Amino acid sequence: MVRYGFELRHLRAFAVLAEELHFGRAAERLFVTQPALTQTIRQLERGLGVDLFVRTTRAVALSPEGARLLPYVRVSTMAVDRVEVQAQRLTREQAGRLQVGYQVGAGLTLMATVVRDFEAAYPQFTVEFAEYDFSEPASGLDVGRTDVAFVRPPIGLEHIDVLTLYEEPRLACVPRGHRFAHRSSVSIAEVLAEPIIAAPTPGVWRDYWLLNEYRSEPANVVSESATFESELQAVAAGRGIIVTSEASKKYFNRPNVAYVDIEGLGPCDVAIAWPRDSVHPALQPFLSTLTQRMTTTGDL
Repeated sequence: MVRYGFELRHLRAFAVLAEELHFGRAAERLFVTQPALTQTIRQLERGLGVDLFVRTTRAVALSPEGARLLPYVRVSTMAVDRVEVQAQRLTREQAGRLQVGYQVGAGLTLMATVVRDFEAAYPQFTVEFAEYDFSEPASGLDVGRTDVAFVRPPIGLEHIDVLTLYEEPRLACVPRGHRFAHRSSVSIAEVLAEPIIAAPTPGVWRDYWLLNEYRSEPANVVSESATFESELQAVAAGRGIIVTSEASKKYFNRPNVAYVDIEGLGPCDVAIAWPRDSVHPALQPFLSTLTQRMTTTGDL
């Protein structure tokens, strides 16, 4: 039997389709057309000599052979991804480029001030920014796309060092016509009883903002949103509420939503985080600039 060669793109396509089990959604994730994805999968199947998927007019499922091969494909693609990420980190280090990630609303004013101070004191380095939404609470640190990041813990990564910069109250954001909208505060128990909008990625960060540590039953998650703008749209439409930071009220206030204090709920942190094993030459100067700025303003 003739065997056809295959490339990394074939393995990536297999891994994504195995997750989605839907050609349309997998094609969107891979930024290809559905016919192109179908052709790629067929090429891989011919190259391997096995059917990886069982296709019907209504569904796609992994074949027994596909299920057995999938763990090996995932290991292979993850290994290549790590090589690519490390190469990008080395390139940034050698060029003196510091990739600063930040989550929506985290440390916006402070970040701008620190970057100005840093670039003035260390003109040999350049700073590049990367914004991350609620689907990536580690702001690129977990996959090596950023060198340092302003985040809101918890991010749940052992290999990342985190330094808390300051605290902010956590608030409930509700539709303007909601029964909480004209109150000065609500209890945690009242918040727990409400339908809520969640971040799309499971993990400690999503659990934290769902207040899962206070719940005896699962939250009534009615919608998922990756950005604060989409969260606000869902809240304004009356689908549910969110628990958010005081910075949201400051930077994202809207006439059709209201922010209410939550009695007895501890504040959230804004922090700076970086890989523990980083040897980037700009990292320590950046952190020193940050701590100096915080000490000068009396916030650290």
